[in-house]
Amino acid sequence: MVQSRSGEHGSGVIRPTNITPVALSVLQQRSGLTLDGADAEVSGVTLRAQDAGDGYLFAALPGDKTHGAKYASQALDAGAAAILTDPAGLELVRADRRLSSMPVLVHPEPRSVLGVVSSRIYGDPSSQLTLIGVTGTSGKTTTSYLAEAALRAAGRVVGLVGTVEVRVDGVAVPTSLTTPEAPDLQRLFAVMLERGVDTVVMEVSSHALSLGRVDGCHFAVGGFTNLSQDHLDYHHTMDEYFAAKARLFQSGSPTQAQQAVVCVDDEWGVRMAQVVADAGESAWTVSTTGTGDWSVVRTVRSDPGSQTVLVGTPQGSELEMTVPLPGAYNVANALLAIGMVTAAGIDTETAISGLTAVAVPGRLEKVDRGQDFLAVVDYAHKPAAVEAVLATLRAQTEKSGGSGRIAVVLGAGGDRDTEKRPLMGAAAARGADLVVITDDNPRSEEPSAIRAAVVAGAREVVGDAEIREVGGRREAIAAAVDWARAGDVVLVAGKGHETGQEIDGVKHPFDDRVVLGELLDARGAAEAPASAGTLRVLISDRSGGIPEARRMVRELVTLAADSGVGSAHRPPGADSTHRTWVIFDEFLDTDGHDENVRCLEHDGLGRQIVRLAIDKVFAVGESIRAVRALHQGAVMEGSWGEESELLTDVAGTVAHLRDADADTPAPGDIVLVAGGELADALLAYWRDEAGIEVEVLTR
Repeated sequence: MVQSRSGEHGSGVIRPTNITPVALSVLQQRSGLTLDGADAEVSGVTLRAQDAGDGYLFAALPGDKTHGAKYASQALDAGAAAILTDPAGLELVRADRRLSSMPVLVHPEPRSVLGVVSSRIYGDPSSQLTLIGVTGTSGKTTTSYLAEAALRAAGRVVGLVGTVEVRVDGVAVPTSLTTPEAPDLQRLFAVMLERGVDTVVMEVSSHALSLGRVDGCHFAVGGFTNLSQDHLDYHHTMDEYFAAKARLFQSGSPTQAQQAVVCVDDEWGVRMAQVVADAGESAWTVSTTGTGDWSVVRTVRSDPGSQTVLVGTPQGSELEMTVPLPGAYNVANALLAIGMVTAAGIDTETAISGLTAVAVPGRLEKVDRGQDFLAVVDYAHKPAAVEAVLATLRAQTEKSGGSGRIAVVLGAGGDRDTEKRPLMGAAAARGADLVVITDDNPRSEEPSAIRAAVVAGAREVVGDAEIREVGGRREAIAAAVDWARAGDVVLVAGKGHETGQEIDGVKHPFDDRVVLGELLDARGAAEAPASAGTLRVLISDRSGGIPEARRMVRELVTLAADSGVGSAHRPPGADSTHRTWVIFDEFLDTDGHDENVRCLEHDGLGRQIVRLAIDKVFAVGESIRAVRALHQGAVMEGSWGEESELLTDVAGTVAHLRDADADTPAPGDIVLVAGGELADALLAYWRDEAGIEVEVLTR
């Protein structure tokens, strides 16, 4: 049974229960390590001092900003029995009196041996598993989920290690790890063995390969999806990026897979197949566009959200394969998955049967709240991926007879490859009708600078796409939802399964799927018939000035018309009690106008409100000229002078609402309120004092 223990910061370390301790002198063998101090036994290894357990080896590696050896004392307090570090780290350790006799393994480049050392400590677990690794720029997660489903259909007990989650036999394992370091990975494999896993499917990133995180792993099968621009902040050139991926396949690599399965739909796949050939091995090739050991003979049928193709196999047979995901690239992912699991000994027909019900979190994941348009969230955060997803959605909407209009919300990550930012914008502008550029994970960078680079790329594209820049991600998604009409598509791209947004070093809770669902619910509620027991409230941003106020008045009128609320929109025979209201104070000046001009603007706003047949206006702030002008404009435009009331201030407005004899908003009505102190006070009164159910609508 696996013991779960939470270290500091809620790291949720999971540990195997039956590990045979290994002597440091044994770890020295064939590894280039030297031992400073007495021999000792270790039964675990970690890079994080706070996660060390009794008998652990603490890997104190040099970093860009500090040296891990500075935390050796913390590791000792947590139970560590020995340290692995470099010569500089040894000096830091020996400078601490508490650590003067602690055994230390020393290597000039300790990271280069950490994978092998970790594997030995945990009993070389991957040698007892069928380990399938999939690498490439896009499609790793989807291919991994497809392979997991195919393996489970054949009765395998499967472990999944990926960017979305870690799973054992279909059940998620609590862990904060997304890209495991070598000690975490080997410990995880040992846990999986104890839980009965016999096969593991693992995403293998270029960072994991180049940093040695997967050294010590024995890959039975390696799969390659594709290569496109990404991570050039780290690898610098596409050739360097390719070389990192090639470590899973090339001769002499400590991580060379025994059997390679390579998608050759792009030039990089063709090159990777040649890398395998140069190693004296033969790769199974996969192609959806040309010839390959695994190929698509023809499309049998294409349904909304799924597609069935006839597959040619290496044995010369042809089999139907249904992929429960849209897009040609997902056919490639599925074909690669089938090739990999077949190479691992699974019957092909059984494997194909396992694909039918696969759902991949954050990959073209539908968010359905009963709306009359398609809303999806996808992890596409690279130019090629954005282009492919948009092309898939365009084809899908056109086939289903939709309008073909597509809105995409996306940004670009901070502290990452800056060259791809304008390419992201350009890909979006080529494929969508509305491009809303917003913040992704800005990290330590200034968000507006990132957005500007994406916007610049989008505006260079010649076409009809509307380009908008909206800083707040929620507000950007809301803009796309508001824009959509029946038959359209709203794609929220870039973050997929992620549940946080990193801004200036702080990760804030944010899940595109949840936010999109909330906004769809709000739109649905706004479009639904008025509820007799709910007061619906729209809030206008005062900082947007008179233009924003006018826009929100029009939104109120549209909502009232859709709901049949208000004297101008009430159908014959309908309940005559539900009305529309505007409660405004002074709006901020956005154009540098003097007081006289602002008074004229507020007067015009009051007249517009009455012309659009809003039932009642409250102008709040009788001592403010602009507010008096708002009230006067409404009175002058009206017929009887009763269309508007002038109230003293915020407190006076709340007092007016408390007056039982006063004409005030009631459940079933729709109210437009100016934001800020006024809105806060009114909402608090309605909810907390009057006990009215209030729904704040996002428009």
